[in-house]
Amino acid sequence: MKNSKPRKTKLLVVFIVIFSSIFLAENLSVFPVFESLHLKTVNSFFKQRGPIQPPDTSIVIVAIDDQSLNSLPAKWPFPGSYYGRLVRNLTRAGARVIVFDVEFVETNAEKPDEDFAFADAIKESKNVILAGKILYEKGRYDNQVGHVIRPNAWFLEDAVSWGIVNSIEDSDGFLRRYFLFQLLDGKLYYPLAIEAYKFLDDATLPEKANLNGKEFIIGDRRIPKIDANTMMINFAGLPGKTFRTYSFCNILDDRNFELNEGEDTDIFENHLEWGTFKNKIVFVGATAEELWDNKFTPFYAYNGEHVKMAGVETHANALSTIIRGDFIRRMPAVGEFVVLLLFAVLAAVCTVYLKPWLAVAAIGAQILLLRFGAYYLFLHRGELVDVTAPFLSIVLSFLGGLVYTIVIEQREKFRIRKIFQHYVSPAVVHKMLESDTLPEFGGERRKLTVLFSDIRKFSSFSEAHEPEFVVSLLSEYLTEMVEIVFKYDGTLDKFVGDEVMALFGAPYHYEDHAERACRAALEMLDKLHELQKKWAEQNTEYFNIGIGINTGDALVGNLGSKQVFDYTAIGNEINLGARLEGANKIYQTSLLISESVYTLVKD
Repeated sequence: MKNSKPRKTKLLVVFIVIFSSIFLAENLSVFPVFESLHLKTVNSFFKQRGPIQPPDTSIVIVAIDDQSLNSLPAKWPFPGSYYGRLVRNLTRAGARVIVFDVEFVETNAEKPDEDFAFADAIKESKNVILAGKILYEKGRYDNQVGHVIRPNAWFLEDAVSWGIVNSIEDSDGFLRRYFLFQLLDGKLYYPLAIEAYKFLDDATLPEKANLNGKEFIIGDRRIPKIDANTMMINFAGLPGKTFRTYSFCNILDDRNFELNEGEDTDIFENHLEWGTFKNKIVFVGATAEELWDNKFTPFYAYNGEHVKMAGVETHANALSTIIRGDFIRRMPAVGEFVVLLLFAVLAAVCTVYLKPWLAVAAIGAQILLLRFGAYYLFLHRGELVDVTAPFLSIVLSFLGGLVYTIVIEQREKFRIRKIFQHYVSPAVVHKMLESDTLPEFGGERRKLTVLFSDIRKFSSFSEAHEPEFVVSLLSEYLTEMVEIVFKYDGTLDKFVGDEVMALFGAPYHYEDHAERACRAALEMLDKLHELQKKWAEQNTEYFNIGIGINTGDALVGNLGSKQVFDYTAIGNEINLGARLEGANKIYQTSLLISESVYTLVKD
């Protein structure tokens, strides 16, 4: 027996749910609340992966930190001679390249010698990259107007190159992407990390902007784009703990430089001896909070530590990503659609075809599979899957399927319950609906037990009394008998005048159908004796009954014509049960069972 609802209907519902959930998921996923879900998921991937091992030791950071602000004789902003000494010391120490995340855009009119000292150091070192930026302002008609802020010409003349330090933050204020280039008035401007890689690899930068291409090519590196002109930074680890960091003041602190009283140690001489900066890529930038150059990154709130990342460290992470070549790329659109379709189909099928509690478990498993599957691709293939749309498709498919189950299927079950409540007990109807074993037209062969009960000499009893009296007495008797049949989970097949035909073990099958039929028969006889006593006290004539029970194979189901049919059972074993009931007249008994019944209940 199968669910009476046609399979085609369920299949149609599945298709409707799938395509509706995909359409809604695609359109809802662009809303900020769901975009935030994607961004938080990206953060969780970085935190779950943790710092990259082994750490990148080719990059170090010279930090303009709180120690520098407190230990140096001159106050912020520092004079050019400080930077000149920094460049000379790092060059002496063997640094491959010195990249400044500090903007030098103005000249010191009062002390030009300070600027000359820095310019001379840049000229001597031949490995300095300076910082500039593109400043955007609102124009007359609220359009954005860009202005290029270049480094001071004195410094720029002898520098290797310069790069922009503009950052791009996502909608939640976190920095995850890095500019590959910016286009302004038809000219390309490259960021610090790109300019640094160009110098290190002696690579050639593209002369034209390729906004539509999927990759940005520099030297032997093919950098996958996240959008038209950005890449994803594969952050190597925690803020302030990923790259070896040295205080700005300690690099100045050689034999010929005096820090504030009590803090001078000539520590840089030790760094020369140790080879701290030999062949290192050195980024110079501010890390002190009061200099306002700290960013939210995916490692913010890692292991309970709420630490922002210094801007200079974001450039270092970007360059480290390019050098390592472990890029994070967005999954192709075709792949994302396949993932979306797969989870929409799984969720719809599970919700429509499984029982509610199994469907909930399946949906939970799918959400976990989506989450950890996306993490696996991120960790092992460097592919970033936007889980928002697939997640929404799972939830929407579940809700759509749930609506179908509740509104449509429950209506069908209500109809079935209403039909069968006249034949079987509510408990049996519930079991039928729970097990999805509802009868179909035509029936099936099944082993069951049949019980026939008939009133003795009912014809003469009817002739001797008024019809109203007969109907009243018969109604009282049949009500009690049917209640007992239902009590033992029997099915009332039919009334044939005063005769009761009941089935045990159909439509819902249970192993002890013969025992239940026998217990029902005994209780029917006990109830009849109670009724006879009551009728005798009322001076009302009463009757006796005979019961026959047989067990065997029969064809059971909705039988009859396709226009009119009833739930019943037919076959030789059913006829034998009827003949046993009649044989009570010969043996002057009230209850007869067949050998097949006796075999099942004798113990």
